Amino acid sequence: MNVQIGGVDLVVEVADDLDSRTAGLKGRDELAENRGMLFAFPEAQKVGFYMKDTVIPLDVGFFDEQGFLIEYFSMTPDDGKEIYTSPEPALYAIETNKGWYRNNNIKKYAQLSMPQPVRGK
Repeated sequence: MNVQIGGVDLVVEVADDLDSRTAGLKGRDELAENRGMLFAFPEAQKVGFYMKDTVIPLDVGFFDEQGFLIEYFSMTPDDGKEIYTSPEPALYAIETNKGWYRNNNIKKYAQLSMPQPVRGK
């Protein structure tokens, strides 16, 4: 799916059920430039991400029900020792290569745009 964050294009895979959200990007050894994974939740909630079995350094951005960026974190593979939690309820999270948000000058409250809304199951 093609999305935009703050007007910047990104191609994402969609993880909209428990199995795909749990699997995430685990076991992958690369993520192409300007690619990511969109995690859609059934309702806005505080969510936590960790790097167990993930070898690619990643950023994770958390988005509220209106699609505004709440916060993003840069994550380093650490076998799941650190948990990165949304500071407020999030309906979406998007993982990208580490540095993507900073390199694209994406700031807090940047708008997520997608062709159609995705709701988690």
